[in-house]
Amino acid sequence: MDPERYLTDRERLAAALRDLRQAAGLTGVQVAERLGMSQPKISKLENGRLLPSVRDTRTLLTLYRAKAAEREELLDIAQRLHASVESNRTILRRGAARQQARLGEVEAQAGTLRYFSPLVVPGLLQTAEYMRRVFSLGLSGGELVRAVAARQQRQQALYDAGKHFIFVLTEAMLRWRFCPDEVMAGQAGHIASLATLANVEVGVIPFTACPADVPLHGYEIFDDRLASVGLEHAVVTVTDPRDIATYLRLFATMAKAAEFGDAARDRLAAIGREFQR
Repeated sequence: MDPERYLTDRERLAAALRDLRQAAGLTGVQVAERLGMSQPKISKLENGRLLPSVRDTRTLLTLYRAKAAEREELLDIAQRLHASVESNRTILRRGAARQQARLGEVEAQAGTLRYFSPLVVPGLLQTAEYMRRVFSLGLSGGELVRAVAARQQRQQALYDAGKHFIFVLTEAMLRWRFCPDEVMAGQAGHIASLATLANVEVGVIPFTACPADVPLHGYEIFDDRLASVGLEHAVVTVTDPRDIATYLRLFATMAKAAEFGDAARDRLAAIGREFQR
């Protein structure tokens, strides 16, 4: 979002929440008591020091009995403010290792993590050689080494039995010769090995499947509160519940077309053997 538009929207939302509260004849203390919030939080929301979540915005608008048109407008503003688009140039400038650490923080807060990838092995499933090739497309030297180490650190989350990971991959991705054949063979074997973890499900959509939808890109979904969409030029972070619901439905459609369990591991083993030949 354009920085000027962001500031204008944020000021508009804060002022509207203050005006609606006053029009409803409520004090900040009364609002806090009714909603189980703190009075300082209400004050920060109204002076723009704290950005309200979409859920908090909806709750406040309901309490204030905002008119339908204004309610819709303010919810759209809140959703827009929480949408994030970060260009890949910015990510590289700030440091790929730092970005990996940020992703690790998001993953640490989620209980159910879903990953759909049509052409690139998801970072949590990549071998060291595969991820080195991925990062070498834009990095070199020490920065490359740090990025690989940071991604390997992220992968430790897979061994947290309190988390549930679901990966849906395509057979096309597994056969894409992004790396030398011996690396691709090792990659297939590595994924098959991780698929034996009790908290990790790996599904493969075979060439023979007939999916009921057409995915345009890969994405990751963390519980039902956040989705991350990887595009060619940027990473889009989505927090609007309606958009997340769309990705959850699409993920379910893709998962329905995939093979899981022994069938997926057998296919991974067969692909690995083909690369070895």
